[in-house]
Amino acid sequence: MDETTKNDRSPEALRAKYEDRLMGTFHERRVLFEEGRIRVKGQAVLICDEWGVTVNIEPETMKEPFTVSGAWEILSVWKDRLGAAYVGWGISPIGDQVDAA
Repeated sequence: MDETTKNDRSPEALRAKYEDRLMGTFHERRVLFEEGRIRVKGQAVLICDEWGVTVNIEPETMKEPFTVSGAWEILSVWKDRLGAAYVGWGISPIGDQVDAA
């Protein structure tokens, strides 16, 4: 891996590239959380820091709130999906909330 590629995949570079999009698409939005066979609809609150992203989910059902997270280097970011490799969770906005990327 050359030096330019390393710098493009640094936590700082990934945060600069994705943080605004993640906050605009998922923060304080209704999402579908998926991990394995688990599917939960709820409100997402994102916290981004130098390490990565923490997602607090407040389920719409009577289930307890829960938190998932992923380091910048393992996040998979698409227009309407955020996921974390190796840990297997993902969220997608529900409804017409997807911002143009």
